[in-house]
Amino acid sequence: MPVLSSSLFVSIGLVLCWSSGFIGTQMAADARLESLALFCWRFILAASLCLMLLLARRRRPTREPGAVALELAAGSLNVGGFLLGVVLAIDLGVSAGVTALVTALQPLLAALVMSRLHGERIGAVGWLGSLLAAAGVSVAVGGDMQGLVAAPWWAYLLPVLSAASLTAGSLLSTYRPAGLGLVERLMWQLLAAAALFALASALRTGHAPALPRFEPDIWRAIAFLVLLSSFGGYGFYIACLRQRGVTYTAVMFYLTPPCTMLWAALQFGDGVDTAGWIGGGLAALGVMLALRVVGQRREDAGPGASADAAAG
Repeated sequence: MPVLSSSLFVSIGLVLCWSSGFIGTQMAADARLESLALFCWRFILAASLCLMLLLARRRRPTREPGAVALELAAGSLNVGGFLLGVVLAIDLGVSAGVTALVTALQPLLAALVMSRLHGERIGAVGWLGSLLAAAGVSVAVGGDMQGLVAAPWWAYLLPVLSAASLTAGSLLSTYRPAGLGLVERLMWQLLAAAALFALASALRTGHAPALPRFEPDIWRAIAFLVLLSSFGGYGFYIACLRQRGVTYTAVMFYLTPPCTMLWAALQFGDGVDTAGWIGGGLAALGVMLALRVVGQRREDAGPGASADAAAG
């Protein structure tokens, strides 16, 4: 029971905090600061808090170059690369809910990669669930493109690139270097994301990221992103990877689009059209099928499966 409760807590926390990232991105887009600069400072602040926590616990960051390089590479992909596509898509007019739906294609990519590399197969029913979820994404995107303020068609490809980046980062994050705790891993990954967003901001504006002004909307967005999205989202993300593995964690992302749509409707008054609800319903049905297959496979594998996932 304690293990089940812990797993349930991590799964719920992952869905809620991962959804908060899309909401925080919309908050950042509404704030009067260049969005790439805002995210750069968000990551710097979050990484600084991680360092302060390490020092408070009298732990110094590792000096092992290989371990640091691994975490920087993972952070560049599953934090920086993933969110860069999300931020740019929302800046171009793609709604937060539809962006979440498009990035939910990531389990399809993860399942394909794992089946090729490690023989971790999702099965026919699992693929059916994934394809249903993908169909839901297509329906929702089609409805969003017919909206009054539609983004250019190529903007919908940016979340697809985000999903590919997250898949690659997920594979790297399952390798846990010896001696690195969760806080230190998160610190290095956030620093890598900060560097990527600083570069993107400089390329877009022609100068270094501007310092945030002391305005309520800006700091509300930063605090929201740091606490819920950075620490909550990526903390639960890494914990879920350790407990349940890449495929289960990837499939859990199918639950974030309905959560994001409802959240955005309540906070921003975003209307969800018929296509959006149909797409979210198909995604929910798909995740139930895929999760059932993943769960059955882990039960058939026996207790060793949990140990292997935790060791990852």
